[in-house]
Amino acid sequence: MSKHMLALCARLQMILAPGLAKDPLAHAEQVAEIAGVLHEAFEPEGFSATLVGGSAIEIHAPGIYLSGDLDYVIDRVREGTKQVNEIFESLGFKKQGGRHWVFGDLFIEQVSSPVAGPTEEVRVGESVFRIVTKEVALRDRVVGFKHWGYTAYGEQALDMLAAFGDELEEGWLFDELQREDSLDALEALRELARSDEPVTDEILRNLVDWLRGRGPRW
Repeated sequence: MSKHMLALCARLQMILAPGLAKDPLAHAEQVAEIAGVLHEAFEPEGFSATLVGGSAIEIHAPGIYLSGDLDYVIDRVREGTKQVNEIFESLGFKKQGGRHWVFGDLFIEQVSSPVAGPTEEVRVGESVFRIVTKEVALRDRVVGFKHWGYTAYGEQALDMLAAFGDELEEGWLFDELQREDSLDALEALRELARSDEPVTDEILRNLVDWLRGRGPRW
């Protein structure tokens, strides 16, 4: 194993030595550090490793959500000598099932390609890594809220809207939600956020029913 990979493995062990944090802010910091290690492991070998899913919410809006695992899309973007499995194993991960990797308390799922939306390279503290944009993270929660009826997704979308404020690239977001028949869900969530109505699970369930044409608004 190269000195580079040995150093990354040691860093990962140090990050995870105390276990995964239970506090959302501290957990988000750990996620960023882990993502930085994975970026440094995969990028030199010709791979683009992109953080997606709930962990992307943690990075874009720290403190509002704590993900149970890290979801990654890993694509080869140029020639290299190592395969994905070799890199994970060099870092000390054990394979579990077809696309899952475990390192102590850390659980990583390798999600199918391609990445469903734009990505960006970010720096959090000393860590640099690739991640889907905040608009992608918000789109996924709004769509899941309306079409899958996950009220937790609605609550997370409300928290993201509060965290992002006017920083959203609305052109892309609106086009995506229109394509997913979910723009009305975003508008309804924004209206709910502006109201004095307390946001409860019942309110969000009623809103899902209204979006599906099955009941009053809330």
